[in-house]
Amino acid sequence: MRKVDAFAHILPRGYLDKLERHLETSLAGEQLRYYREGVFRFSDALTDLDARWRAIEPLSDYTQVLVLAVPPIEEVGAPEVAADFARLANDEMAELVVKHRDRFVGFAAALPLNDVEASLREMDRACRDLGALGVQVFSNVQGVPLDDPRFEPLFTQVEELERTVWLHPTRSATFADYPSERRSDYGLWWSLGWPYETAAALARLVYSGVVERHPRLRVIAHHGAGMVPHFSARLGMGPGFRQVKDDLPRPPLEYFKRFYADTALFGAPHAVRCVLDFFGPDHVLFGTDMPLGPPESVEATIKDVDSCDLVESDRAAVYAGNAIRLLGISLA
Repeated sequence: MRKVDAFAHILPRGYLDKLERHLETSLAGEQLRYYREGVFRFSDALTDLDARWRAIEPLSDYTQVLVLAVPPIEEVGAPEVAADFARLANDEMAELVVKHRDRFVGFAAALPLNDVEASLREMDRACRDLGALGVQVFSNVQGVPLDDPRFEPLFTQVEELERTVWLHPTRSATFADYPSERRSDYGLWWSLGWPYETAAALARLVYSGVVERHPRLRVIAHHGAGMVPHFSARLGMGPGFRQVKDDLPRPPLEYFKRFYADTALFGAPHAVRCVLDFFGPDHVLFGTDMPLGPPESVEATIKDVDSCDLVESDRAAVYAGNAIRLLGISLA
């Protein structure tokens, strides 16, 4: 069965070389170590194509959509610096797709979201000139929520271009878990913080009316849309519902179900079943976080999906059909 990995990460070599030199002068301490050791050196397959080919060689009928790995472009530097890095990353990802069409079926463009006007220009260039399937945005932009009015033009333009948004969480150890502390401990900023970030970003898009105002907005939320499927009943009631029930013409959960989620849950079949139960097989895309997940993350995700006892047509939709339909890609 054909498989399209809709959320596979990469750091193109030229982009990473320039980024590392830049971060040496702009970051320090724990944050620099996290990127250099925790991300950039996490797996050779993130930057080395030969290592990537070796990792996916055992898989048959498997292709990837490339999505740039962290850090978020807007955290790299000032707006003009971020814009330069976004152009470099998008140029390289587009070139990889052209050179390796049998392995890569497309890419999501990076944006310098600390400059909305520059982001609009880069989105237009990447989608129209480079063939990007859409754009990646993060769950907050340097602490600003995505429903802030400054980002409204981005959602308008991605709708006009008929492209898709890839939503990735971002949060660091500087987000303390308790007011009495200055930093997050035990890596909770990542293990629990990222699923929260994803759910919070989606909830803000719903409750603020962004999804109502942009009915053709297509969002793929990473890691199974975080906490949304698991806590959907709470999202459909309580303070959030009471705050917006007179402003939104439909119940909040109807808007949440407009989103799409991937299957990158690191070998947790019960979680994948929850995602499928909430969103339905037509709104779930096969995605693995490769190569930033656990070893053999692709194989683990395949086992997760296959354990869900989907009928053959739904399984085919999750593995490739939904990506083909949503992203307009061809596997010929």
